[in-house]
Amino acid sequence: MTHQEPLDLGATELSPEQEERTRREHDLDRPEVFDRRNDVDRRARTRSTLLPEEEHAGSADPEAQAREVLRDSDVRTEVPGSAPDTMVERRESGA
Repeated sequence: MTHQEPLDLGATELSPEQEERTRREHDLDRPEVFDRRNDVDRRARTRSTLLPEEEHAGSADPEAQAREVLRDSDVRTEVPGSAPDTMVERRESGA
């Protein structure tokens, strides 16, 4: 199965130039290359069997779900400053 959308870095503290370079270096705008390089399809097939507690909740597409979890994990591993599906929150100290 081919993933067509660019992969999400989430909110980072990278400058636009750093993010562009990171996306290029890690094939984040070429998800089919990212998937092939990381063997995502094969790994998703081996991880798509639901655990007993997951079977109770059910899944419309366990393989697609496993594929997304693996991609997210691979992005976080390759780009340690990334956090797919998150945003950076800054808080001022109250002290």
